[in-house]
Amino acid sequence: MHVKKTEGIIFDLDGTLVDTIEDIGDAANEMLAHYGLPPHDTSRYVQWIGSGAVKFVERALNQYQVPDDLQSCVALFREIYGRNLHNKSRLYDGFPAVLDAFAKKGIRLSILSNKPDYLTRQVAEHFLSGWPFHPVFGQREEVPRKPDPAAAFEIAEMLNLEADRILFVGDSDNDFLTALAAGMVPVGVTWGYGRREDERFNGQVTWVDHPRQLLSLIK
Repeated sequence: MHVKKTEGIIFDLDGTLVDTIEDIGDAANEMLAHYGLPPHDTSRYVQWIGSGAVKFVERALNQYQVPDDLQSCVALFREIYGRNLHNKSRLYDGFPAVLDAFAKKGIRLSILSNKPDYLTRQVAEHFLSGWPFHPVFGQREEVPRKPDPAAAFEIAEMLNLEADRILFVGDSDNDFLTALAAGMVPVGVTWGYGRREDERFNGQVTWVDHPRQLLSLIK
């Protein structure tokens, strides 16, 4: 699929640009251990990621009884994860050359994640500071999280770009729904944490199997 002229790209972060699930899962398991609860396997955390920290922790706790309220558990998880952002996480192979090419072409790069905003910015600063990502937005209290398109519209306005000139690259339903609601071009990555089988997006999402294939979407 080729768009007439792509001027900007909004990237999801976790499972799209950076493989973060092991550090996230380790932090969640440390939180569970604090309450004397058993750990979950990484494969379970892959299923639960993508809707923000509160929903993620709620899913991890499931039916467990804990002495603290949910917000206290979320705060503990965030504190643990914030100290361990880069232990096992890594930028997906192939992205450095692709991001170099986009920067050379003058493509505007930005990030929109449902990860808490301050953690999103810390991860982006560690792994992506070599490229001109702006803005970098995580989940902010005053802005609805994906799939609400509010933040995507905000980014388009900041970049002074029309929505249909922006690729929205992600790995999950939340990313595709956001792109479609905002009138942007949805692109799905197969190396992430989402699932490709959802028939709702047949014919609407362009899939790529390697970061270099993103270059072929730019005319």
